[in-house]
Amino acid sequence: MPHGVGCFRRLRMTKSSSKAKDAKKSRSRPRRRVLIFGAGVSASCGIAVAKDILREAVGHLAQRDSDRAERVHKLLKYFYPGFQRPALNYPNIEDFLNLLEMAKVFNSAGFIESSLWPKEKLEGVERVALKAVTDYIWERMQRLEALAAMRAFVRNFVRANDTFVTFNWDLTLERTLWDDGNGMAFWYTYPPSRSGPSVTLLKPHGSIDWFEKVNFPKGKIRRGIVQGLDEKVAVFTRFNFADLPKMADSTPIIVPPVSAKEFSYEVLRRTWRHVYRAISDATDLFIFGYSLPKEDQFARLVLGRALRSNRLKVERKSKHPLRVVIVNPDESAETTFRRLLGPNVTSLVFHQATFENFVADREDDEQ
Repeated sequence: MPHGVGCFRRLRMTKSSSKAKDAKKSRSRPRRRVLIFGAGVSASCGIAVAKDILREAVGHLAQRDSDRAERVHKLLKYFYPGFQRPALNYPNIEDFLNLLEMAKVFNSAGFIESSLWPKEKLEGVERVALKAVTDYIWERMQRLEALAAMRAFVRNFVRANDTFVTFNWDLTLERTLWDDGNGMAFWYTYPPSRSGPSVTLLKPHGSIDWFEKVNFPKGKIRRGIVQGLDEKVAVFTRFNFADLPKMADSTPIIVPPVSAKEFSYEVLRRTWRHVYRAISDATDLFIFGYSLPKEDQFARLVLGRALRSNRLKVERKSKHPLRVVIVNPDESAETTFRRLLGPNVTSLVFHQATFENFVADREDDEQ
């Protein structure tokens, strides 16, 4: 046998062996699913989306407390001279909260101080508006029939070890996991502190059941009623004001989707770190009803960095290539995420559908 041919055969055998080892190693690596929820998921549960929720929330507030609602209306008129309450031309809440943040900076001694709308007065209206949104969401969540799509989703789609990243403040997912999760626990950390079947729940914009610990009656910070998230923040387990009526006037820890975020709590900083790590590790990324609002540049930066880290891990062959599924009735969502993902994603599927229609189609396929 000529020497050259022998060398070629040995080289070919080495390559085949290497490929077999790579294939075996690839099969042994776990698949990690990350599911991102946006406002479109909440809409399936009867909660208004960003362009409508301020109108709905302040309208509900006006029925209970017209004076506080009027404070919000006066600020809306200041920001939007064309605003007219009878015309119901309320702005997108993201745009309103962004303007409010910018006004707190500009209406100060450092720029041009305002006697009409100083920072303290702006902050007061901000608290009123966010509390109105919280109360509106809480009221809508009492309609259990509105959770049908979420219940079907948890029943047919959710698996142990899934990681959820939800930018929504509501508790539609938590309530469904409590009621229909077949004993599956959920944790606010990635990876979770597993003691059995569980999922991770990351809420980078906070939640209507997160409050400062000082707001809770003494002795209530204990497992089963209130659970600590960090030194200052606790989650009101199975959130129900009937259990602790004094909490009804407390403002929850929720972060508007604005460009300039303030992270006063460790739980929020930790959550964003865990969002980064989870997406960096993901092999399957599902994006439901989330369009990455242009106002939320911080989220765009974090997701972009996490996806870049994900690509580098694929290149180093330390994880499976990322598979992406986008579900959104707005076709522009596909373009938004293609730009963020870059040209090297080998598998991207876009479903132009609402969350509830996607879930219904999957149920039909199962039958």
